[in-house]
Parts: sequence; structure tokens; C-alpha cells
Amino acid sequence: MAPAARSSGLVFDNLRSTPLIRASDSSPIILPDQWRSSTLFGLGDEEHASKLRDDVLPAVDKMFFIGIGTGEAAAEFAKELRIDPSICFGDEGGVAGDSLGLQQGFKTMWNPPAVSTMMQRNDEESLKALGEAYKNAADNIGIQNLAPKDIKDTLRQGGTFVFKGDKLLLEHYDQKVGDNALISDILAFACQ
Repeated sequence: MAPAARSSGLVFDNLRSTPLIRASDSSPIILPDQWRSSTLFGLGDEEHASKLRDDVLPAVDKMFFIGIGTGEAAAEFAKELRIDPSICFGDEGGVAGDSLGLQQGFKTMWNPPAVSTMMQRNDEESLKALGEAYKNAADNIGIQNLAPKDIKDTLRQGGTFVFKGDKLLLEHYDQKVGDNALISDILAFACQ
């Protein structure tokens, strides 16, 4: 499948046409409806959520966290990572990921270079927090409710996007596990 949103203009438009499930109340939400035209907005994935929560969230007007799976799974991650569930969303079936052109497939997953990169880009504390969050979430709601319904959705990568209103300031597509946008890059755009 060709990437759907590899053009800056399409990212915002595709978000406007793709509902996500809000963790706090399981409501379908169109994400861009959640911020004003002057709002600085960040969109990140759960892999480095604790770093985004601690370092980026205080610097932006709004930040949203999106993960593959149900609203229930997003609510559980919000609880485990101590993030307000009203800013966490589930992308059940990966529709938003598809519309944004996020990477997917076995080649993007666990391999020695990807693991090495993930270890270099994330500190031990954030990786431990993520691992504990996954374990606790699975213990609390069961792995069947935590994992996406379609197992191939576990092979999806994320991305990070920073907007001011509908203007895209930063667009980062994770190519493989651990290929997250650098926190310093996110902050540089968020603090413009």
C-alpha cells in the first residue's frame, strides 16, 4: 500500500476524516476538532509516551497520544502511564495510521539494529516505564483486550506530528521500532 499522507498538506486533511476512540469515554472523535486555529498541538505514539508526558506536554497547548487498538486499551495505557485519558486515543484497525501513511510490516519490527537504535534513543527509565505499563495493562484487562483485534496491527509503527492550527510544523514517520522523533526536535518545533 502506498503511503497515504506523505505530503504535509494531507496529514491535517486525513486527520479530519479519520475518527479515533477517546480513552476517557469511548467516544469517536475527529482529532483536529479538539484544538483551535492558534493552538500548538502535538501527536505522539505510546513508545516514548513517558518522555513526551514529562518533557513535551508541559511545553505545548495540547498534546494527544494515539495507539493502535481499542479505546479500552488506550484508557488502560493512560492509567498506567499517568496521562489524562481525555488526550489518549485508540486507533482501532489502524485506520488513522493508514490514512497518515505510517510504516507497517514485519521488516519494521524487532531486529538487532532496531533494538540497538531504540536503546540508544530512549533512556533506561523510559523503557522500563513502557515495559511496566504494557505488563500492568495486560494484567489488568487481559492481553486479548490490550492487543489489536487483527494481529497484523501489532506490526504498525507510529509517528510524531506537531501542528500550529492546521499548519504542520514537524512530521516524523517511525521507520522501525525505536525510530521515534527526538524529544529535542519536538521541543524545538513546539517552542517556535
